[in-house]
Amino acid sequence: MKVFRIKEKYILTFLVVFFCIQILLPFRYLLYPGDLYWTEQGYRFSWRVMLMEKAGHATFQIKDTGSDKVDFVKNYDYLSPQQEKMMSTQADMILQYAHHLADVYKEKGFVNPQVNVQSKVTLNGRRSKTYINPAVDLSKIQRGWRHKDWILPLNE
Repeated sequence: MKVFRIKEKYILTFLVVFFCIQILLPFRYLLYPGDLYWTEQGYRFSWRVMLMEKAGHATFQIKDTGSDKVDFVKNYDYLSPQQEKMMSTQADMILQYAHHLADVYKEKGFVNPQVNVQSKVTLNGRRSKTYINPAVDLSKIQRGWRHKDWILPLNE
């Protein structure tokens, strides 16, 4: 009987934690400043899917800070059309791609590659606006849950 009660406590604890996560995770978007649909911080799993339409494009520039080497990336060399479409409107994917490009260009002989992006995004039929701060070296930014201050505000 005592063993059964211990199992019940573990099961109950698991269920409470599981349901708390299921209830709280969709509301994490409230922790981030800015327009949810623009920054998409906390967007995934937030019960707000299919409420926006975004389109954009991103052009990456790689500079070797140790020399005069500069290169503009042809995204189609590394991404499929669907991957490029998704990446160009989602900041976390832009950052992940920038880190990938930094690694690729290190292999190509760039000593200290700096990755910058010129990105324009349109949200729900608005005019295109610059999405990511073009002065930021994305290869130096760490991925994580913190607010992405390198995403420019929507400013309507």
